[in-house]
Amino acid sequence: MSIMIDLPPAMAQEAQGYAELRGTTLERILFDYLKSELERSRDADDVYSYLMGQSGWLPDDYVFDREEANSR
Repeated sequence: MSIMIDLPPAMAQEAQGYAELRGTTLERILFDYLKSELERSRDADDVYSYLMGQSGWLPDDYVFDREEANSR
């Protein structure tokens, strides 16, 4: 899949220079960054699910809402 992103010229130039200094491509940097963010998000979801499952008193589908989370 091909995706186009629109960056301000100064940011694009700086990002390209960043990639060149590291001996890689801007495409590779963006790919690695997105991959790590998705993995971190998935890991956080897994930890949350595990901890909520270990609590023993909440249903599996329970989700804290903003007001309840802030009131505690």
